[in-house]
Amino acid sequence: MVCSLLGLLLLQPDPSAIRRLFEENLARSERQYGADNARTAAAARDLGLFLKKAGDPAGARAALARAVRTEGRLADVAELAALSPAEEAEPLWQRVARSADPAEASRALAALAELHAAVDDTAVAVSLYRRALAKEEEAHGKDSAGVAVRLNALAVLVEPKEGIAMLERALTIDRRLLGERHPETSTTEANLAGRLLDNGRTDAALRLANAALAAFEDTLGPENPRVASVSLILAFGWRAKGDRARAERFYRRALEIDEAAYGADHSETLIDVKNLAEFLREIGRSAEAAALEKRLPR
Repeated sequence: MVCSLLGLLLLQPDPSAIRRLFEENLARSERQYGADNARTAAAARDLGLFLKKAGDPAGARAALARAVRTEGRLADVAELAALSPAEEAEPLWQRVARSADPAEASRALAALAELHAAVDDTAVAVSLYRRALAKEEEAHGKDSAGVAVRLNALAVLVEPKEGIAMLERALTIDRRLLGERHPETSTTEANLAGRLLDNGRTDAALRLANAALAAFEDTLGPENPRVASVSLILAFGWRAKGDRARAERFYRRALEIDEAAYGADHSETLIDVKNLAEFLREIGRSAEAAALEKRLPR
């Protein structure tokens, strides 16, 4: 059995050989049909999607840009936008957002919202996410998995009371479609815990965050970055309750996980450093806080 499996593995084509086949198909289509033919666009699309999966985003962008120039299919525009830097992606997503297909429009509007949220343009991001949510409901119904995703994205940007209602709705959807212990269900629980904490509902936040933590540890493992995220919520929750020992333990756990996952200088790690330093200053351990703060950029 082992020998036969090894034989099958040896027969698998080399990725570079597959790439050459896609490139040759594109060149052949261009020679036979011309650069502006739909068949040539399809060959460019096939090459671009292969390169995307193969981990060559620059090559994928070039091939997909060729498909877009030739045929202009909105599905190709969306694929190109997803691989492009923000300044190039925005006009592409704006094209897709005008699609008559509500699913395509929802994806584009959510991507545009994410771009605006990344530069703290919250009002525009919220407006775009609301439109994305409406399109997602139109495309797949009010209780679909995609609706839960849109609700999660929007809920962290609106006022806590509205965000809580959105996340409660999303959690109902996730539990019904995915189950109680699915990582996406647990992510919604963690997001809801964070919003409850923002609204002063600390006990409810801690209950949900503990449930999310246990599920993440079981499904993703104790060193997963999602465990770090929910640990941070628990740290703030126990800090609000006045339990300094538990708060410190969770601040340190978040930092340890993110540092191992991302490295010492990653933005997620530095957020953890800042949070722990601020906590230590608050409880009078200024020397330890100062030592941590040396890691932060000036």
